[in-house]
Amino acid sequence: MDFKIVMDGTMWIVADSPEPRLDFETKQPRITEDGQPMWQVRLLGMDGAGSVPLRVGMVGDPGVMQGQFVTPHNLTLHVIDRKGDSVLWWTADRLEAVGSPAAAENRTPGEGAAATRRPKGGDQ
Repeated sequence: MDFKIVMDGTMWIVADSPEPRLDFETKQPRITEDGQPMWQVRLLGMDGAGSVPLRVGMVGDPGVMQGQFVTPHNLTLHVIDRKGDSVLWWTADRLEAVGSPAAAENRTPGEGAAATRRPKGGDQ
């Protein structure tokens, strides 16, 4: 079963440099049936209240580097049952580098929950 993820209000940053995806058993780089290399990258998703790290797989070098803000396209959670256990993994079609956190959310600077939140203790 596959779940498409709605990412409204979520910013994404590349947490670790992309690396080739390795086969679990052979530890060799994985390739698709048509010979394309598979890659993985750890992303940190942030919504202004918390964050979550995800390891996301994709076909081909994502062309991004650690610290870049990105927009994942077609971010999908895959779930299968294997020998009575649920196996989960994330994929994206591609990562689009964006120039700033505001661009990662498709909004202008100064918008969003963090911009409208008042400091603790009232008006200061």
